[in-house]
Amino acid sequence: MKAMYRIWMASAIVLLAASCSNENEVMEDINKQEIELELLHPSTRVTDTNFEAQDKIGVYMTAEGTDLQMGGNELNNELFTHNGSAWTSARKCYWNEGKHNIYAYYPYAAGISDTENYPFTVNTDQSASVSEGLSGYEASDFLWASATGVAASANPVALKFGHCMSKVKVVLAKSTDYAGDIPANCEVYIHNMVPTALIDLQSGSAEVSPYAAVKSVKCCKVSNTEFVACVVPQRIASRRPLVEVCTSNVSYMLEGVISLKQGYQSTITVTLSQSPEQVAIEIGGGIDNWD
Repeated sequence: MKAMYRIWMASAIVLLAASCSNENEVMEDINKQEIELELLHPSTRVTDTNFEAQDKIGVYMTAEGTDLQMGGNELNNELFTHNGSAWTSARKCYWNEGKHNIYAYYPYAAGISDTENYPFTVNTDQSASVSEGLSGYEASDFLWASATGVAASANPVALKFGHCMSKVKVVLAKSTDYAGDIPANCEVYIHNMVPTALIDLQSGSAEVSPYAAVKSVKCCKVSNTEFVACVVPQRIASRRPLVEVCTSNVSYMLEGVISLKQGYQSTITVTLSQSPEQVAIEIGGGIDNWD
């Protein structure tokens, strides 16, 4: 009987050892598995129709059920760069066991000190070129994406980005009494805009910074009759100077009220007249996804 008991004990120990060995092998496999990402750009990204080589994003990862913190996350503002065909991290990033939430944003910024109220400021001159060959308009497009409840996998994690800013399109039209073509030297400004947003990197929501003063934003010229700008989502509830159209001979200042929603495009049509007093403004409703 004692011999049989010893055999049972020995068998149990072998099974337990095998079980522990299998669990350790699984854990070892997970810990050696790199995190790979597949980034899907918005269909209306302001720069083009896809991400480009040398584009950079910041990535955070938390254990499922935990909030994004400034530090102590599984990934903390890790830099991923597009090499033209895939995204690579500045250092090796590996999976942990369990499920996770991933948050990503573009453009990348080093030294983020607040993930709940990250300040992002659009360019006030979006017609000018800025660093890395981008215009002020292109550099003002803030994108965000998330994937929740994901676990270690050999397949890349798909992240679909969306716009955190709002797009304004200004279209210049001619009234029946306007003679000739609209001047090629027109400049368009959006006035009374707060240029700084506070962005929650966990939810992707953007709100107007209560600490920033209003400024004027110079639009990016698309054609002689179309101008665009990326602005912080905000609402102008009372009539005040909103759009200014400047030429070498005359300046048209128009008042208006507008609600600029996150991820939406709003179109403002300005109908020019020979008489500045007859210039009209029409503000259209927002279109989702900037399409």
